[in-house]
Amino acid sequence: MKYLFFAISLTCVFASCGPDDFFQASQTLPKEGWMYRDTVNFSFKIEDTTSVYRILVDLKYIDTFQNQNLYLKLHTRFPDGKRLSKPYSFDLFNAQGVSNGTCSGHRCLLETTLQENAYFDQQGTYVLTFEQFMRHDSIPAITSIGMRLQKTEQKR
Repeated sequence: MKYLFFAISLTCVFASCGPDDFFQASQTLPKEGWMYRDTVNFSFKIEDTTSVYRILVDLKYIDTFQNQNLYLKLHTRFPDGKRLSKPYSFDLFNAQGVSNGTCSGHRCLLETTLQENAYFDQQGTYVLTFEQFMRHDSIPAITSIGMRLQKTEQKR
């Protein structure tokens, strides 16, 4: 567990942020499959509570994924310790079975918006935890999950 925390920390430190990205990080999932117990955590610090953000999720997957959708639970831990949980469904494929992401070979990337016009009321550290919420305990075709925060020009 200590090594997992270290790997996540290094990913956050060395993640290359684009010009619009306030925060960007990703985590590779186990090759054996994404198990219920394998939560993915992203931690970031907010100092400016007047800024408005766009929250994006990047999902890397193999085109042999057996479902059209990927169901995840997102748990948000606020700086004051409160938690909020919400389920999300991500359409990896359309109704005809064609990937909604960009693919190269059998590997695909779906870049999708989780929330537009997001803002943070509290200063401090936020932790977003993704938990797979499928009917199977092991999902081998999801290879990586990433998260980005893009700071917009808007203020609230």
